[in-house]
Amino acid sequence: MKEIRLALTILKTLIKNHVQYSGRLLVDTLAIVCRCGITLLLYWYVFKTNKGEVNGTSFLLVAWSMFFYFSFMLLRLRDTSKLIMEDIRSGNIEVLFSKPINYIFYRVCWQVGSGIYSFGVITLLTSVVLACLIGIPETMTIGIFVPTLILAFIGGIVLALLIYLVVGLLSFWIEDITPIYWIVDKTIMILGGSYLPIALFPPLMYKISLYSPFGAAYFVTHTVYESWQTVWLKLIGIQWGWIILLGLIVYFMFKSAKQKVSVNGG
Repeated sequence: MKEIRLALTILKTLIKNHVQYSGRLLVDTLAIVCRCGITLLLYWYVFKTNKGEVNGTSFLLVAWSMFFYFSFMLLRLRDTSKLIMEDIRSGNIEVLFSKPINYIFYRVCWQVGSGIYSFGVITLLTSVVLACLIGIPETMTIGIFVPTLILAFIGGIVLALLIYLVVGLLSFWIEDITPIYWIVDKTIMILGGSYLPIALFPPLMYKISLYSPFGAAYFVTHTVYESWQTVWLKLIGIQWGWIILLGLIVYFMFKSAKQKVSVNGG
């Protein structure tokens, strides 16, 4: 109960701050317009020159898939690793460890709260704009779409947080995790379908995307394709399998890290 109250307090405080100071909302809006907008324009031209179809997939499906990717990025879950590293480098971690709250829980709530306002506002507005400009695919109108989208979205948040928590917790043993973070982050971008839609992946790359945690974190980008109707249960199962495994890894890493701080920090 205490944890729930803490989470709600953090979320309310951060959302209120972002509402009053709209700088981040403006930056995030410009980011998604530039990144997603330019990428979609490029693929629109590619599909146009190929008579509207590439690899048996239409531009409409690819556009919504990539939009879901860039929208998911607005949550800024990837910043988790860097914030943990900064806490450790600054010594703030010892102060937070002494508080009657779980550090991992606090850091996760803070990260989600930092991006939830921009995500909600921008996703709502840009999805309306995208629907008006190019339409909505039939796959997004079937009954199972919204429930399974929500499942993939929640699972993606949890899995992405766990991946970046693992990278961030390495800061207890490695002074600078930036190279590791860069490798992991770019792998997620590639396998998640950022600049190359998953429908255009080569067979081997597609399988890696399905069965690795890096691609599984962005299964939300799979939801618009026709294949999702038959494979969604399997993919959600893969996603939560990785969540359980990485959850255990985070648990033991954090337990070891606390012992390390107790020995070295007193």
